[in-house]
Amino acid sequence: MITSLVTLLTGIQMIGTGSLALVLGLVFAGLALLVVLFRVEDRAVDPIVPNRLFKNPQLVTDFILFVVLWGAFIAFNIYIPMWAQGLLGLSALLGGMTQIPGAVTNLIGSLAGPAIQPKLGKHRVVTLGTVAFLIAFSGMLMMGDQAPFWFLLLMGGFEGFGLGMSFNVLQISVQEDAEERDVPIATSFAYLLRILSQTFMSSIYGVILNHALTRGIAESHGQITMAMMNKLSNLQRVHELPAHLLPAMRAIMYQGLHNIMLIATVLLVIVLAFNIWLQMKAKKEN
Repeated sequence: MITSLVTLLTGIQMIGTGSLALVLGLVFAGLALLVVLFRVEDRAVDPIVPNRLFKNPQLVTDFILFVVLWGAFIAFNIYIPMWAQGLLGLSALLGGMTQIPGAVTNLIGSLAGPAIQPKLGKHRVVTLGTVAFLIAFSGMLMMGDQAPFWFLLLMGGFEGFGLGMSFNVLQISVQEDAEERDVPIATSFAYLLRILSQTFMSSIYGVILNHALTRGIAESHGQITMAMMNKLSNLQRVHELPAHLLPAMRAIMYQGLHNIMLIATVLLVIVLAFNIWLQMKAKKEN
């Protein structure tokens, strides 16, 4: 298991930096080792990850929601501070402060989610959390590169509320949907899936940003370099950049950040549609 995960994560982390053959080789090797793992686990007396977990449809649904929602959330967590520093010219301290409203509303969502779950049901609560996420990401898309600092804080509040509303309910759901003997394993496996989702999507977002930067630099015909773009988010060094090129450099960075927000929004729309479908299916069965 350790060898397969290390191989898989190494391949994912090298997306955009290593050769395509190396990345695909590592990813396929990691997946092949996982297949071997599951075959061995199927015969083990005391398996680390019992295959019966994946025969539980409700538990698998919880895992899927964890993976996709966390993959979307990490985009806001990583790139909104960069937005504040690179596009608004703020310090790293103020960039980090964009996460403070989310920390407060995360607590509110964590308390509100379990409180209303008995009346609304798990999937409706997760839907509300997903809608809060969507407000945050779609707000950043609509406001564009003119988004002021207070708007970043406001959207961070929605993002935190969605996080608290969704993930605590899903964590409890994992423990309720698993068999009693599998509760510790299912809880740990859900955490592992979040780490894998975070690693994978962080690499994908990094590739998206790097592609936008590379393309923008190429279109500048030598006026802008990657070294210059790296200084854009550094308040102590941004003064070294030519003032007349700053708007163009910020436009290049914005394109990459915009694409990242767009991908995360698409993931959230998928989760929202999936949740609505689950609710409709449950209603028909009842």
